[in-house]
Amino acid sequence: MSEQIFIEGSVGKIEIFVDYPQGEIKGFAVVCHPHPLQGGTPHHKVPTLLAQMFLERGCVVYRPSFRDSGQSDGSHDQGYGETEDTLATIEYARSKHLGKTFYAGGFSFGAHVMAKAYAALPAPLQAKQLILCGLPTATVANIRHYETPKIQGDILFIHGESDDITLLSDLILWAQPQRHLVTVLPGANHFFTGYLKQLRIAITRFLAIA
Repeated sequence: MSEQIFIEGSVGKIEIFVDYPQGEIKGFAVVCHPHPLQGGTPHHKVPTLLAQMFLERGCVVYRPSFRDSGQSDGSHDQGYGETEDTLATIEYARSKHLGKTFYAGGFSFGAHVMAKAYAALPAPLQAKQLILCGLPTATVANIRHYETPKIQGDILFIHGESDDITLLSDLILWAQPQRHLVTVLPGANHFFTGYLKQLRIAITRFLAIA
């Protein structure tokens, strides 16, 4: 059962769900959820899977609710205020786990926000490993254009071949000059429907939490 806590952000309280591993704490992780205006919450199946993967490897996992989601204050801010709130969550978690290794993940809009938060941190404070699923890097479903920062590090990009919301071709164009590896699940849609087992396999092969 997740513990619900609240911390203070720039526009009021941030609701965070915290999960604790059994046994030794080896690190901490922050996981971001999909778009709140499209029903995204920390309890969506993909961030829940990410949280489970970190939890199984000894990390305390923090899943903040974005503005306009759950009991967090503020209105949806197109990823800008959400990045501030994610950085506040990371700072809070780091203060609770001094000296522990930081890991991070995000799905869809949450991947965009986590990429921005990662880019905003100085290199020594960036996540040791970062998992971004369904990362938007251009115009999404003809609705909104995402400016995704260039990032480097130990990063797992997972994308569905048949994603019609955040196109794989857009991610490839964004990743190409940075020479990123991209893990593609053939036939998978944006929500990885029916592909959670494959998602788990890809993440298991990537994560190296000692």
